[in-house]
Amino acid sequence: MGNASNRETTLVDAALRSISALLPASWSLRTEADGQGGPLRADALAVLTGSDGSTVRFVVEAKPSGASVGVLLPRLREMAVQFELPVLFVTDYVGPALRDALAAEGFSYADGTGWVRVSTTAPLILLTGRGADRSPRARESSAVARLDGIAAGRIIRTLCAVEVPFGVRALADRAGVSPGSVSKVLPTLAREGVLDRGGRGAVMAVRRRALVRRWVQDYSFRRTNLSLRHFIAPRGLDRTQSRLAELEQPTTLTGSAAARRYLPDGATSVVPLRLLALYSSDPEALAAELRLVPADPAEANVVIAAPQDERVLDMPLAPAALVIADLLTLPGRADAEAEQLADALALTDPAWKD
Repeated sequence: MGNASNRETTLVDAALRSISALLPASWSLRTEADGQGGPLRADALAVLTGSDGSTVRFVVEAKPSGASVGVLLPRLREMAVQFELPVLFVTDYVGPALRDALAAEGFSYADGTGWVRVSTTAPLILLTGRGADRSPRARESSAVARLDGIAAGRIIRTLCAVEVPFGVRALADRAGVSPGSVSKVLPTLAREGVLDRGGRGAVMAVRRRALVRRWVQDYSFRRTNLSLRHFIAPRGLDRTQSRLAELEQPTTLTGSAAARRYLPDGATSVVPLRLLALYSSDPEALAAELRLVPADPAEANVVIAAPQDERVLDMPLAPAALVIADLLTLPGRADAEAEQLADALALTDPAWKD
């Protein structure tokens, strides 16, 4: 096993500090050199010592955030076989999609922000810690830190609809944004582990469910969109929906009612329709046409917003990714509907499975 680079050494040191901070005072964690050869090289061996003197050794793989999950997991599997030791993956940030993938494979992980999952069966150990909700941005990086802008929304909606591989310029053209905007968003998404990029920066894989989950850390139907208004439909939601087709002004359906349109024939929503969510350039004028009555948010069964991105009004039904994002940020049991819709999309598009 050769010497690790300065970058890898920094990653290992920071991640092991995160683990050490969670250990009881009578436990210790250290690294040691090892002479094992073979086709693969490890970046370190970590030795965890318990209060009774028993030890567990981990073979350590260190990579900066943004490593392709499709490349990383096979390498970790090979290392586990070659070294015949449990594997500990360390990086500067482990995003939620990568955390789930590593845990599903039984690999331990740690990062410099505090995310830790160290698991062994002999002896039985499970150590967990929570870190940052978002990937820290390097000072020299031009990548965006938040994903609540118009360009970010267009890019994310496009990533949830196109087939990969997809280059930066092609993605920019499809999303209707500048290549510079794409170049600022993709590094953030790669560090979060929700997409993989190729050697020339092209998007090679997208984990769409995880991508939308990451999006709603910054995006919210209530906070991001404009002129939000709440109403009651005195004649019921079915009557209100039937009138939407008669309207002249552009109106886009989202939320629970939109999710039902995406479900396969014969599928029933997991919850009754209690809130009708709509986009309109003029929520007050739309409410007047539908003869809705203003209401407090707690009592309303209709919510209308002017979309942050007016392009949303070009279609009567919001894109599936936006529908899921809105469900995840609307009140009630909308999370269950979001998961049901993602499960339905995954039946024909495997990119929605993760």
